Amino acid sequence: MDVPSKSNKAWQDIVTGKKTFQLKFLAAKILLGRLTRTVKEDPSPSTISSSVDQLYAIFSNNLNMPSVQDDLKTIFS
Repeated sequence: MDVPSKSNKAWQDIVTGKKTFQLKFLAAKILLGRLTRTVKEDPSPSTISSSVDQLYAIFSNNLNMPSVQDDLKTIFS
């Protein structure tokens, strides 16, 4: 599975905490915890966009890992 586009609404739902998932990829899990706290403190469009960029990047940079593939299927299927 490829990493869905940053424009996919699911990215925003994840960083804003509207949707939650049990992620297997530890680095993404840690990053997401930090990002959701940051967005909760400052829910401006620029903060949300920056958070989506960071989460997208960690998935894109680790796409070959099985846990990343599993998490993408969980989130976007």
